[in-house]
Amino acid sequence: MRRAAFASLILSMAFAGISPAVASESGQILYRLHCSGCHGAQGNAATVGRIPALAGNVGTFMKSAESRTFLTQAPGIMNSGLNDKDVATLMNWLVPALAKESLTEPFKPYSVDEIAHSRASRPPDFFVARRKVAENLQKQGYALPNY
Repeated sequence: MRRAAFASLILSMAFAGISPAVASESGQILYRLHCSGCHGAQGNAATVGRIPALAGNVGTFMKSAESRTFLTQAPGIMNSGLNDKDVATLMNWLVPALAKESLTEPFKPYSVDEIAHSRASRPPDFFVARRKVAENLQKQGYALPNY
């Protein structure tokens, strides 16, 4: 199944004129291929299905080390099939591109090592972890939207 999905992805990229090498170097292309189906092309996902909107919110996760790490542990990233380098490329495009006013400090790019570490320490229950992250951010004066 996974092999068929990969083959389909390569074929669709070929028809679109996108080589796998270009896709892995472009966070925007990685977002379109792996994230926009649920989060929307502009990051404005509907709240149906517990898919959070990224636009205008994702920068809030940069406010603490805990929430920054948590963001890279989202199920869509963990299950994307992307390697750590591609996840870093994706996140380094996604946060500045979609954060809008929620990114109040200069963005510190993710390193490949940071991604590898965060993926190796995935929380056992993502939704419990998100509630904890949201509570800790709220204590610092930052709010995440419910979803």
